[in-house]
Amino acid sequence: MVCVSKPLTPTSARDIAIRLASVRPDEALSVAKGIEAPWFRCQALSHVARHWPDKMYSRLLEEAILAADCQEDVFKRVAVSAWPIRAYLERGNPTPAKELLTKYVAASGAIENMGSRSEALFSLFQASKPFDNGLWQPVFWALVAAAEPALSWRQLRNLRNAVAMVASDNGELVQQAIETLSEPKNLSTVRRYFDKQIRQQPRPYF
Repeated sequence: MVCVSKPLTPTSARDIAIRLASVRPDEALSVAKGIEAPWFRCQALSHVARHWPDKMYSRLLEEAILAADCQEDVFKRVAVSAWPIRAYLERGNPTPAKELLTKYVAASGAIENMGSRSEALFSLFQASKPFDNGLWQPVFWALVAAAEPALSWRQLRNLRNAVAMVASDNGELVQQAIETLSEPKNLSTVRRYFDKQIRQQPRPYF
């Protein structure tokens, strides 16, 4: 009896590339490059680049961005770009990260579904929040703007979580954000998170 192995799903291939990235980067790269689905190829290449042992990491991140941008869905392009952006930042290279943040924040305006727009911006915000204020503050303001008109539960969730990540070090910024809000539920929730000092940390990417 001949056993035929099933081809890897994009998710499985990405997960294998992630596991190999820090220990066998050449193998991880081979797996990542073989992923046909752009979303998962972008994530896998970003992981490989984050752990790559020399300056070639930058070329891998350029390839990851190409994978993100070949997707027709603008939500997918914006949301998955958080991985290469975060990789650039963790590699100590903020210049291309800032350029990409500017590019994808602008692109998010074309996401018609407000819940999806908020979701994509929240990914960018979490990717940039642990770093310089000049990187994440424009994303924060775009996220605040995407909270209204309130059409999806995801908008409020992302807004309140972003506030919880900002409030401890940037209370004045939160107060300014509150002044721009008009939806009663947004106002009450953000004020409650701020007043009760509810705090959160951005998600890890690698």
